[in-house]
Amino acid sequence: MDLLVIVPHPDDEVFGAGGTLLQYAERGLETGLITLTHGEAGRTLGLCPPEHLGELRAQELRRAAEILKIGYFELMDFPNARPNGAVEGEARGVGFARSTGVADHPEIVDLLMWRLELLRPRAIITFGPNGSNRHPDHVATHRFVTRAVANSGQRIAVFYYAPPQPLPEFIEGWLPPTHMRRIPMETLLQKLRAMAQHRTQALSVLQFMDRFAPRLALESFHLAGYQGPIQDELLWYARP
Repeated sequence: MDLLVIVPHPDDEVFGAGGTLLQYAERGLETGLITLTHGEAGRTLGLCPPEHLGELRAQELRRAAEILKIGYFELMDFPNARPNGAVEGEARGVGFARSTGVADHPEIVDLLMWRLELLRPRAIITFGPNGSNRHPDHVATHRFVTRAVANSGQRIAVFYYAPPQPLPEFIEGWLPPTHMRRIPMETLLQKLRAMAQHRTQALSVLQFMDRFAPRLALESFHLAGYQGPIQDELLWYARP
């Protein structure tokens, strides 16, 4: 496999890497997505009872993955933690009733090592040390992926989501971009379609579009261990 995205929640795949996933798939590269939770602690917007949110978000994710032409897709069922700073009624679900999230499941490292042995990805995209917004699931996923890659013995390029300028409250643990990809209009339109599939999270989608509009067409990443000029492709052979 050429590129594998590993994230904790449905919609984590599309904001920062949706255009890259689609472009690479259309160029004939093998792409994949592993999502660790059903996102049952998110908002429902009245579209379903809270206890059915995970099932509905799984359906949304599958539709988004189809639009992004993701070749390998796996949705796991680890519990989804309540976001930092969430208030009662803002983020509900069944996951944190039995666990605080993926951080309580170190066996994820072993599962990811198994997937790496099976898929043999050349590159992985996941969250950086601060999880972009310090969400506990994002931060835990960073740790688990990093550990799984180190333990796998494989040579895998690990890319972290890396906004060009972090919000002041999230600057700790931020890594500057080493790779920045401008998404062409025809790809951007499909990325927006994929974002629109996450209907239950429409407020998060709109917030991202409002606060980070330039990042819709600019996907930026930090390659672990890389020192050099900023590049425009994650994989040298991905150029059209």
